[in-house]
Amino acid sequence: MDKILDQIEHVVVVMLENRSLDTLLGWLYAQGERPNVVLPAGSPATFDGLRPDMWNPSDPGFYNGGPTAQVFVKQSASQPTVPDPDPQETFDNVTYQIFGPGPVSPLTPNTMKGFVINYATTSTQDASQVLEGYSTAQLPVLAALARSYAVSDAWFASVPTQTWPNRAFAHAGTSNGNVNNGDAIPDPFDWDVPTIFNVLESQGDSWSVYTDTTLVPSLTRAMFPKLWDPWLDSHFEGFGAFVDACEKDRLPRYSFIEPSFLTEPNDMHPPHDTRAGDAFLYSIWKAISTSPGWAKTLLIITFDEHGGCFDHVLPPFNAMTPDQASSPGKEGFRFDRFGIRVPTVIVSPYIAAGTVFRSPTDTPYDHTSILATLRDWLGIPASAMLPSARIAKAPTLDAILTLSDARTDLPNIAAPLGHYDRPALTAPPNDLQKSLVAASARRFGLDPKAAVASMDTRQHIVDFFKRRLSHAAS
Repeated sequence: MDKILDQIEHVVVVMLENRSLDTLLGWLYAQGERPNVVLPAGSPATFDGLRPDMWNPSDPGFYNGGPTAQVFVKQSASQPTVPDPDPQETFDNVTYQIFGPGPVSPLTPNTMKGFVINYATTSTQDASQVLEGYSTAQLPVLAALARSYAVSDAWFASVPTQTWPNRAFAHAGTSNGNVNNGDAIPDPFDWDVPTIFNVLESQGDSWSVYTDTTLVPSLTRAMFPKLWDPWLDSHFEGFGAFVDACEKDRLPRYSFIEPSFLTEPNDMHPPHDTRAGDAFLYSIWKAISTSPGWAKTLLIITFDEHGGCFDHVLPPFNAMTPDQASSPGKEGFRFDRFGIRVPTVIVSPYIAAGTVFRSPTDTPYDHTSILATLRDWLGIPASAMLPSARIAKAPTLDAILTLSDARTDLPNIAAPLGHYDRPALTAPPNDLQKSLVAASARRFGLDPKAAVASMDTRQHIVDFFKRRLSHAAS
């Protein structure tokens, strides 16, 4: 196998939460404005973002020929926390957001029109929030990196559903047939498959998972029992260790960064303050761009799934079913269509400023493209690689680094302000936060259902993990 990305020694991936491409970067380029570079050559010359004439109906009768009642997209977000409350993101809800009550088919009329109607089942206030797109001024770090390096307008979540299945595809190339986090709560033993970290360990390639919290354990580790072995403890570190590794040019070959999902959350999960997530990206960018290893580091910024937020592009139907467990998996789904577009930005001094990229093949980019890139970059043989057919079909990122020499310029990105809205600890936890409790309870021999049943507030989850830390220290 010919290796790719010869100029790269370190790949860093940060995966944030639950935002669509249109929501965060839909207004990145003005209507009709052309990026400097589009890849592959000959693909559409403009960025496929939002237009002011895009809308959703607000009345379910629309699907039966009733009144249209158009709700149009907005060119900035009214608050840094919208949409608030959190939209629905399970498989059935996402299916409605895409197809309404119609059949699941690329020929179904009025696709991508069900977001407002679906959100109205959750929001008792203003369902139009789900159509609000953030302006570049509201997310200056993400927008600057997207325009200074490369952004995809055709990167899709791996599954049209919520967090655990999509993160599983990013780490394992499969969700093992699961289409939601869990029937009630997730059981990690339903996700007991090898991960890319197990592959790297077996090949002797260095790796670390960095988590921006000292209280909550790594979500990646909690999800997969094959990462629970104590001898892997040294691979899971806090975000400060990532900054230190950048300063000393000691990054591992592969780094995966997790935001804070619970205390002072900066994961961008609605309705968490997006400014906190943008500031977290600044911290990552600053650590990498000031590192002695900057020129040999590739940074990938992406999101696990759209989280119920509006996007106007119908996901493709040509996804490769990854394995036998997915043929079919839960709810009869064969994993043969992709999820909704998510923001994905690639940063390297070997990337031309103003690049917009799409897949060079008939298969679009999804999270398994990260795994395919790692495979070819590190020269992992097929016998040692994860067996997912989705990974085997996925396009890699080698074509995006188009410059023969590293750029010496850096974009002038100001440090964001440090004041953000913090959810009250008396607020109810979201599904992801509950899943962390369930997975951790399962890992440590506790009853997951009983543990989650007592988690009525975020403070209860904080107390749960404080007890776990106290128990581990005793």
